[in-house]
Amino acid sequence: MGLENEEFDCANPPLALSPTDARRYWSDHRHHECELGAAAWAVLNGSRGLPWPETLQLRTPLDWLDAYQHRGLPTEVTADGTGVELVCDDTVTALLVPAGLAAATYDRNALAVPTLATAPACVPLHRWAMLTRTSPLSDDAIGALTDLHITVLAPGDRLRLPTGPDADLDPPHYWHEWPRRSTSGKPSLVLLLQVANMLLTTGTTGCRLASINGRLEVLRDR
Repeated sequence: MGLENEEFDCANPPLALSPTDARRYWSDHRHHECELGAAAWAVLNGSRGLPWPETLQLRTPLDWLDAYQHRGLPTEVTADGTGVELVCDDTVTALLVPAGLAAATYDRNALAVPTLATAPACVPLHRWAMLTRTSPLSDDAIGALTDLHITVLAPGDRLRLPTGPDADLDPPHYWHEWPRRSTSGKPSLVLLLQVANMLLTTGTTGCRLASINGRLEVLRDR
């Protein structure tokens, strides 16, 4: 179980890349701009886990809104004007994952997925938020994730995003993985299928998800 049978292409980089694989992918994809080449370049440059270089210049919610939108995320300023919210739609969703499971999965697989690890107050306590592409889920798939206390946000749901330093935290710790810069409306995100299967594997559930007839269904291990 895992990603060994997944098909990777220019638009769908794997969640985890070793330096060896990164060198190979970069060699094959360096002559054209694509998500797989960008992921390989990030590994080779050791850029994972680093904050955005411009965060010190982001001072107002509107500054942060522009920064998030430059990474292709559908975001709006909160109604009270004090923050920025991700507005989930048919391109972007977030998985709210218990911190222990999220950390174990992250450490085990070096996830190349935007991962909000020090969640703002509106995220349930001790949860991390992992951003992915939106995919339809069957009731059984939702149930398998719910068994691990994972919530998948639906289109229209909102998630408040960091917009400044926390008095108790260093700025780089807002995200374990920052969203990569991308075209507006086309965020650089991995598939929900990939992230969910990593989490299900770490949680040793004995099942995985597969895309069948346009939605994610549960396959049980024999």
